[in-house]
Amino acid sequence: MRLIKLTLISLILASCSPGPHVGRETPPCDDCRSGQAPDFEIKINRVYNETKENLTLDSGFLIGVLPALNVVAKSPEKCSYCHSFSEDAIEFDFAAKEDSILAAKFPNNQRVLLFPGSRIPEKDSAEFWSAFAKLREIPLTENKELKEFFKKLSLRHKTRYLAFASYIEVTIKDKKTFDWESEWSLWDAHKGELLIWDYRNVTAKSKNSAPVDRGWAAVLQ
Repeated sequence: MRLIKLTLISLILASCSPGPHVGRETPPCDDCRSGQAPDFEIKINRVYNETKENLTLDSGFLIGVLPALNVVAKSPEKCSYCHSFSEDAIEFDFAAKEDSILAAKFPNNQRVLLFPGSRIPEKDSAEFWSAFAKLREIPLTENKELKEFFKKLSLRHKTRYLAFASYIEVTIKDKKTFDWESEWSLWDAHKGELLIWDYRNVTAKSKNSAPVDRGWAAVLQ
């Protein structure tokens, strides 16, 4: 499993960049979902999940949520129903789902977004990206620099736990189908301990006639 992690993370973060996200300006189409709740049939391609046995978080401690490190949005060149599809939209959609998952699993721990607007402060930027760049070479659980950075970050922001997505990629295949790939983890930053590691690669197909123009993170359970 360690080799799998290293390989996945190396491939995933090799293209990691804090560059700007670009959205679409196309006006809404007549046959888009129009408020319908996502209802997808999920095909699991690859899923790996490691969760600390009997995991509970100390009550009252904050969960600091970091922005996704790398978000990729891919869609057909000509796509009338992709007007709401962008890296920003995917990250927003994921953040809402992540918040609901954390709230359900750990109701006694408040979540707080460390960097509002997903913008890393300039004074923290170099250290932030330097710490995460090492994921290309060193597995999460063995990365001492990352653990030290997490501890410093948690003390600075008065949080005990940290959650972040290393990578999210959504590829719209056609009007009713898209691929979702992501890696997400939860840490006890004070102890430098990995609590949850989740990687998933799935294909989702809309069960209704509306196109897959939003709600992509609904594939996460």
